[in-house]
Amino acid sequence: MEYLVVGDLHGDFETFRQILKIFESKKKARIIFLGDYGDRGEKGLEIIESLIRLKKQFEERIILLKGNHEDYSEEGEWYWAPCTLPLEVEEKRKVPWKEYFRNYLYPNFFSTLKLFYLIPNFALFVHAGISSKIKSLSDLKNPSKDLYLKLLWSDPFEGNGELPNPRGLGILFGEDVTEKVLKALGVKIIIRAHEPGKAREGFWVEHKGKVITLSSTRVYGGIPAIMEIDPKERKIEFLRGPGFSERKSFPLSGNG
Repeated sequence: MEYLVVGDLHGDFETFRQILKIFESKKKARIIFLGDYGDRGEKGLEIIESLIRLKKQFEERIILLKGNHEDYSEEGEWYWAPCTLPLEVEEKRKVPWKEYFRNYLYPNFFSTLKLFYLIPNFALFVHAGISSKIKSLSDLKNPSKDLYLKLLWSDPFEGNGELPNPRGLGILFGEDVTEKVLKALGVKIIIRAHEPGKAREGFWVEHKGKVITLSSTRVYGGIPAIMEIDPKERKIEFLRGPGFSERKSFPLSGNG
C-alpha cells in the first residue's frame, strides 16, 4: 500500500487542489492529512468541505488527523487564537458559525478526525508531537487529557528530556523521548506537521532522521511539500516545488 502524506494546509486551497490531482492519479494509494486545514489562509472552509466530499467518495483511502486548529467543543467553541474559520463561515455561508458547525461541520468532519495514525513496524503520524507518557499503543488509543494536548501541541527540540513549550501548551520533547516512544510502538520514524515556519523548505528532519516535520502550505511564505511512502519497500520521497515536480529521496535505512 502506497501513501501520500500532507502537512499543514492553513487555507491554501490552490496547493490543496494540486495535491488532489496527484492523489487522483494514484488509484490505490491512501492519503494522510496531518491536520490544520483552516485558519491563517483564505480558503480553509473550501478545504474542509472538499475533504468531507472526498471522504464520502473514497472512504478508507482518506485519513484525516486532528490538528490544534481543529480543537473545538461540540458546540463550536475554540481553544486558541487567532481563529479565523468561524468568520470565514459566516462570511461565505451567511449563517451563524455555531449553527453551521453543529449541523454540518461537527458531525461530518470534526467528530471524525483521528489523533494519530500508525503504519505497523514503520511510522507514527501525529499532528504535533509525543510524550514520554506513551508506553504502548493503548496510551494513544485512550489518551488522557494531558496526552491529548501534547499530541496536538508539542514540538521536538535538539536535546534530551522534556521542557515547557513556549506555545503555552504541550511540551518540547528531546531525542531520548523520541527513541523511547519509537521503541515502545515498534516503529522507525515520527512524521508530523505543526511547524510550517520550521519547514519552510517543505520539510525539516531532526533527531537523527527519526522525526520529520512536513509543511504543505504557502501561507507562511515557504515551499509546500508532500511525501510519498511505500512501507513495503521502506521508501520515502518528498515532492515539492511548482506542481510538486521536484523529488528528493529520504534514506530510511539505518533509522532505528
